[in-house]
Amino acid sequence: MPLLLFLGVYLFSGLSRVATSGDSRWSVYIAMSLWNHADTNLDEYPDAIRSNDEYALECVASDGQVRTHIPVCEGHWYNSYPVGGPVLETPLVIAAVEVLRAARPLLALFHSSNKTINGFLHADYDAAHALIEEEAASFLLAASAVMMYFIALRFLPVARSVWLALLFALATSAYSVAGRALWQHTPSMLLLTIIIYMFLRAEEKPALAAWVGLPVALAYTVRPTDSLFVLVFTAYVAVRHRRYLIGYLLAAVPVAVAFLAYNESIYHAILSPYYRTPLDGFLPANWKRFGVGLAGNLISPSRGLFIYTPVFLFAVWSMLRRKWFAPLAPWLAGLCLVHWIAVSSYVANWWAGQCYGPRFFTDLTPVFALFLIPYFKNWTGISRGVRVAFLTLALIGFALHLRGGWSGAVYEWNITPDDIDHDPARNWDWSDPPFLRGLIKQGVRSQESEVRMRPDAFRF
Repeated sequence: MPLLLFLGVYLFSGLSRVATSGDSRWSVYIAMSLWNHADTNLDEYPDAIRSNDEYALECVASDGQVRTHIPVCEGHWYNSYPVGGPVLETPLVIAAVEVLRAARPLLALFHSSNKTINGFLHADYDAAHALIEEEAASFLLAASAVMMYFIALRFLPVARSVWLALLFALATSAYSVAGRALWQHTPSMLLLTIIIYMFLRAEEKPALAAWVGLPVALAYTVRPTDSLFVLVFTAYVAVRHRRYLIGYLLAAVPVAVAFLAYNESIYHAILSPYYRTPLDGFLPANWKRFGVGLAGNLISPSRGLFIYTPVFLFAVWSMLRRKWFAPLAPWLAGLCLVHWIAVSSYVANWWAGQCYGPRFFTDLTPVFALFLIPYFKNWTGISRGVRVAFLTLALIGFALHLRGGWSGAVYEWNITPDDIDHDPARNWDWSDPPFLRGLIKQGVRSQESEVRMRPDAFRF
């Protein structure tokens, strides 16, 4: 069953039409740089750097000074986003590229007018990086689904565990965001499922709690907001598995030392600039915008968690009713709360830029899905009306997230009629929600020729 689940999720996601290689677009290049040159700088790709206007890149001088958007770099070009994800994804990317090279004599017999697909057929990782990303991301999504299956299997029969894993993988942002490209959320989500599974196993084999320090530390190298993983799960070990706290911290040390040493060697600081982004929503002058972010991440037509995945209302109800499925459950509920506050406090971009749906909640989709366990566990015991409502909301979520994998129109919403980053008020426009783009007749686009999406934001 796990193998069938893996293959089903991988093929469903990997054969989807849309790949969103935007913020993640340098992941493939970093992997190839590590493989060919044993470093993470991108100096060997001047053409790609120029063609993308140095997007998501920073020039770091020998003294650690960082500059962006400059014609000539007197130092080295680095991806401005965290290095942890690309490093962890490197084996997958290298494997994909080497398989393509081995199959090139056969694949080269075919041709496509689509530049990305044609590059894929000819093992050109530069032209095909978006498609390589999508396949690697789909692999990680499928692995997360299998981990969710093993977690659910501790509480549910096989069939219901499969259904919960499929709901998580295909009817949430796990599919429409994490499966579309190698976003930071993609490895973060997988690491979270591993952490949860290890903690649940630790109830029977407490010594496992010490080893959880490794994936928790790795998560922080992948995404800054995973610092909340560090805080919540370290506190959990201190309370629930105090005997193994030292072991837990020791397991995290090698990752922490390597990560900090890497930053020091490049930036002459223990953290890169991206990790020092201020969460200025906590300043009194920004409280109003902070409130907008709090509401927007839950109910806005562009990014609302409960708009795009309405079945998670049942998960929140489980949290409020304290339907704890394991000793870890209340800690996971607390993690959801502080995560919502943290991502909403980034008032300059609470809507997560150009994307589709509640991207900032993608990392925590496994947690929300797990709080649906009480309903799956007592499915025949709940009323017919509740079951109908549950299934209806789950199917709505599936339909909305399916559009994220198959419709380029939902991404065009980000730039037409105006760039969402320049006109964030559009996040509240119910007359033109992203999920309806391409389904209903839209008004005339304004200044479309002057608007540009992030590089390779989607493919058709």
